[in-house]
Amino acid sequence: GTNGEVMPGQWEYQVGPSVGIDAGDDIWCSRYILERITEQAGVILSLDPKPIEGDWNGAGCHTNYST
Repeated sequence: GTNGEVMPGQWEYQVGPSVGIDAGDDIWCSRYILERITEQAGVILSLDPKPIEGDWNGAGCHTNYST
């Protein structure tokens, strides 16, 4: 699933479940697919941790784990 974050245009999505070293491969594949989708849609993708000036929460590449 996906959910919106605090900063406008900031989204989070889930990858997995992944086991062990496969998690790294899954994340890279996910990022590649995201880049291709945004290219086709004409949307600008930024992986900058603070893409908008102001008093916003950063997008500091946090990771959530589910056990």
